[in-house]
Amino acid sequence: MTPRLSLVEGGAGAARSPARAFELMAIGAGLTLVMSLAGSLPSWRVELGPLQGLLLVAFAFYALALANLRRWRALPHAGVAVFVVALAMRAAVMRVEPVLSDDVYRYLWDGRVLAHGLDPYAHAPSDAALASLRDGLVHPRINHPGLRTIYPPLAEAGFALVATLAPGVLGMKLWIAGHDLALVGVLAWWCARRGGSPLPAIAYAWNPLVVAEYAGNAHYDPTGMLWLAVALALAEARPVLSALALSAAVLVRIVPVLALPFLLVAWPCWRARVLAITLVGAGLGAFALLARGHASGLEAYTMTWRNNELAFEYAARMLGERGARLLAAGVVAAIVVVLLTRRVRPEAGARQSLRSLLLAGPVLHPWYLGWALMFEPLALSPAWLLLSATALLNYGVFAAPAAGGAFHLPLAWRWLEYGLPLVLAVALALRARRARSQGGHRV
Repeated sequence: MTPRLSLVEGGAGAARSPARAFELMAIGAGLTLVMSLAGSLPSWRVELGPLQGLLLVAFAFYALALANLRRWRALPHAGVAVFVVALAMRAAVMRVEPVLSDDVYRYLWDGRVLAHGLDPYAHAPSDAALASLRDGLVHPRINHPGLRTIYPPLAEAGFALVATLAPGVLGMKLWIAGHDLALVGVLAWWCARRGGSPLPAIAYAWNPLVVAEYAGNAHYDPTGMLWLAVALALAEARPVLSALALSAAVLVRIVPVLALPFLLVAWPCWRARVLAITLVGAGLGAFALLARGHASGLEAYTMTWRNNELAFEYAARMLGERGARLLAAGVVAAIVVVLLTRRVRPEAGARQSLRSLLLAGPVLHPWYLGWALMFEPLALSPAWLLLSATALLNYGVFAAPAAGGAFHLPLAWRWLEYGLPLVLAVALALRARRARSQGGHRV
């Protein structure tokens, strides 16, 4: 019998429990209050210590919510609660100036360039040809002004749409938050279809790092994550629509291409396969041609940029920069091949492949973790959830660093950032192994 797909019902005959409903809303209110306090800080960079402290308190509420998911499973109207709290948490930080990252100003600049009929793939922000577009708010804050844009075509189209309809930081935040909340809705629907309750969507929707990075710091990743979720959720039921969604995701943010091999296997019709290969191949080919050459931001990113890396740090020491990048690509490719031979479901293959890229690659900004966290509603991974908390160290160690935006977390602190989740993962694996062993002995 097919489970109900409603976002707002906990299932027919769900037991009504006022006490449990109160627990759910009390924790949601606690999360919203803490995010409101974070949103009221004058500057997230200057007040970094208080910000990180508040976010850790938010993670404590978040952990309580995750620990009670099974108890709350039968609550009616759970989808509404998930969405309302997600909306409130994001609204609490929408007015925050994104001082921990200046990426949003590049989005705004690229959108402005396109809206004026010019080409951000042809001209860097410092190019004299764009001098007439400069102002005192956006242009001085653009990162790497000597490099041309690194963003794929559909991302650029979104930036141009914002520049036309609602120019400014708030307009861009609304564009990103709209996609982020739509992703919450898709995840809740997907969870309901798989298990009868939308509540596990809390694992993404209420995660404090997700809220801080996308609604607060205005990183545009949800505009691609949404379409990846749609592609995976509809892979079997609507393969052609799934192929279109996957193509959109890749042309917004390249990394969803790692899901393509698994979807090519899962799609039940050849039209979806041809459509995705054609659109992704043509789109990425055009992007590569447009972005290559002198002052290429894409080439600079893929060949030289590093941040918050751990495994890559040691690989680069042994193999050099180029060798370490080739090794990381090889590791990710090998994992994709192994997963394909095991015939895992597309969402499992995409999840493991994206995780391997995050851990093996040279760059792991905190907001990149959203690409792993979007899969948490399908099956919780305590180690990755803990990493989403320890990743807060990437901005500084409970105080504003003197280096400002150029801060690079020292290696010893990166060991703490990654080491705590690693210890948790090993401990849980050993416990599971011991439980299986004891179960076998009882048989």
